[in-house]
Amino acid sequence: MDRHFTIGFAGHVDHGKTTLVRCLTGVDTDRKPEEKRRGMSIEAGVAPMDLPSGRRAAIIDVPGHTDFLKNTIRGLNSVDLGVLVVAADDGVMPQTREHLEILKFFKASSGLVVLSKTDLVDQDTVELAELEVRELLSGTFLDNRPLFKFTAKNPDLSTELAEGIDAALTELPAKTSELPFRLWVDQVRNLSGHGTVVSGTISSGVIRCDDEVQLLPTGTRARVRALKSHGVALTQAISGQRIGINLHRVPIEEVVRGMTLATPGMFHPASILNVDIQVLPKAAKGIANRQKAKVYLGTSIANAMIVLLEGDRIKPGETALAQIRLLKPIAALPQDAFVISPLNQNTVIAGGRVLETSQEKYRASKSGAILPLLKALQSADVNAYAERVFSNSTGRLITARELSVKTRLPYPQFESFISSRVQKKELIYIKNHGAIRTIHMAAIKSRFLDTVEEAFRKDPLKKTVFVSEVAERLESPVDNALLEIIADELCREGKLIRLHGGYSAPDSEKPMDEHRGTLISLLLEYAQQSGLTPFSGDTF
Repeated sequence: MDRHFTIGFAGHVDHGKTTLVRCLTGVDTDRKPEEKRRGMSIEAGVAPMDLPSGRRAAIIDVPGHTDFLKNTIRGLNSVDLGVLVVAADDGVMPQTREHLEILKFFKASSGLVVLSKTDLVDQDTVELAELEVRELLSGTFLDNRPLFKFTAKNPDLSTELAEGIDAALTELPAKTSELPFRLWVDQVRNLSGHGTVVSGTISSGVIRCDDEVQLLPTGTRARVRALKSHGVALTQAISGQRIGINLHRVPIEEVVRGMTLATPGMFHPASILNVDIQVLPKAAKGIANRQKAKVYLGTSIANAMIVLLEGDRIKPGETALAQIRLLKPIAALPQDAFVISPLNQNTVIAGGRVLETSQEKYRASKSGAILPLLKALQSADVNAYAERVFSNSTGRLITARELSVKTRLPYPQFESFISSRVQKKELIYIKNHGAIRTIHMAAIKSRFLDTVEEAFRKDPLKKTVFVSEVAERLESPVDNALLEIIADELCREGKLIRLHGGYSAPDSEKPMDEHRGTLISLLLEYAQQSGLTPFSGDTF
């Protein structure tokens, strides 16, 4: 399959991003009348770029003014390559720094730097600006990356920059389309004669014409009527590709920017996220426990409360575990990146990544079970995480695929963990079902037998015990599928026998106690003497 990339052009307002994009693509990304009037970008603009290699990439030109920070963040959320534009006559400015932090939080794979407007200053000023930029980029993903000097007055510089971008894209790792389809909606339009069209960059998976998709968090289902990428009709689109999707019979009122379009049933919106947060050094007050803030994830923006899992404050420059409680659910996944800003300020104070989605609010009383799991996820320690999961899961079978999907950590590492523990006899693996700790399996088998025997002791007339009855009487929950497997194993071992759809103990036919035996004898004798005459318990 072809490789598709998104390039984000970031930088301070009036540093020449839009002019640079126009020189590279021939497209003016400032389309709104207000953008023309004010001479600045308000929305993130999109333009296709034909590269020297023949490939085509999507360029996102984001606003540089702090008033439009939310549109900047939304535009940079799916960037593969970051191009930081710095005007030689201004040098590093506040949004230069902020946009660099946003690119870092959103895990831009690589990038390069453009020193623009070099025709407006002398050579000494250009060299000072370059020195300042290099100092800013030290230790970041743009450290030691190529720096291009640019002026719109020299067309040859556009060619040189295009070649540099093409070379940088070649270095990026290939994307996978194995995961289910997911796209963050960043544009919604109504086209006459066609209906609702949503646009965005495909985060994962493949989408085809006539596929069924689901809008989240509302759950609305729709069919893909048509696909277009930069005006070209397609039959399918893949991960990393910028795409417009015409949805069949979905009113435009039901779709807003920030929603997710996905494979039906594969993603479940959550309003509680357990996360790893890094506070920027510039955030003088850090983040306090239970602080309210805005969270930007994908193209979604939600008000939230940040609950710290350790301590009362994350200090500037520190990283810590936290739980984000969102005011509205988002179709987030583990490893998704996010950015945080104060409720009433257009500035970024922190960012991080989702470790897991949750259904439960964090309680300090459960910290002993939760924190070790999150710390293992924080450090991407597959073995430590799996060890904890198997220790805590006493009544169900777990697969490597399940662990990988839940954490989005590498499947082969989980598979290797299970295999090694099975060899050490610490885990028992049931083919096509999963694994469980050996001691947990033994305990459930023992409790299963005890429960069956107890049922027969309480009711000697009982002929069989069903798995559902066993499940109800166990002290802690156990999956029915696991109980069925254990029952079959106990039958093979000769400790149970199958009877009338349930199970019985081989020695369940025991003599009755004297009282019950006497009562049964009297009833049988009376019935034989009475013949067909009806009788009731009052007769005795």
